[in-house]
Amino acid sequence: MTQLDRNNSAVSETLGYIILFGIVTLSMGTIYAIGYPVLQSNIDANVFESAEQSFIVLQSSMKRVSFDQAPVKTLKMKLHGSEISVNDHSSNISISYDGTHLGTYPMGDIQFSKGKKSISYEMGSVIKKYSSTSMIMVSKPPVYTSTIDNKSVTTIGIVSINGNAWLSGRGITTVIMNHNSSRMEMPSGPTNVTVQIDSAHAPAWENYLEDAGFDISPGSTLDMVTATKNDTRLIVSRHIVDVKME
Repeated sequence: MTQLDRNNSAVSETLGYIILFGIVTLSMGTIYAIGYPVLQSNIDANVFESAEQSFIVLQSSMKRVSFDQAPVKTLKMKLHGSEISVNDHSSNISISYDGTHLGTYPMGDIQFSKGKKSISYEMGSVIKKYSSTSMIMVSKPPVYTSTIDNKSVTTIGIVSINGNAWLSGRGITTVIMNHNSSRMEMPSGPTNVTVQIDSAHAPAWENYLEDAGFDISPGSTLDMVTATKNDTRLIVSRHIVDVKME
């Protein structure tokens, strides 16, 4: 082999390595560009699903504390780059019967947010929200209508959150729930009941109240729903729970 042939062979071998390196680099870049968003989407979905399960446990703990079955409950949650907040004036409920205004009560919420999605505990319910118009109540609140001895009975359990906090990051937070107070009101005799809920989750409340046997009044919006239940025995209980995070 001549010197020229050896030089040409060396150049060809070097060029081959460069081409191979370029193909490998391009392939890795393509895999990253296509695969990473899918992987991240799956991770976010798993984080959100885990948060949903935690909020079902939170709902159970809040129920025990609010109805004074346990004075204190705690729940640990992993944030995974998400946000969690406690807001005691994010929403409220107004109740009237036979033209008498019983009261307007703050509900508040505990909300876990990841990207554009959120999951909230609000007045005993758990609501999953995808956008301002797309949401679903995944676990029911203590608001019921029933029939006892052929008479309609409407029970409204108001769980009011007392506290404000906000945390974000990738660590673990502890939600601490303490019973504050409880009281019950029960007008005598059948009444015509009107309920108004002001909340960013009004569409989910509208669907639930309608399924529960209430009549939805015209004029409901994305932030407010009004519902009525006529000729019913009304039982209202209000429970205040102090909530903080560490």
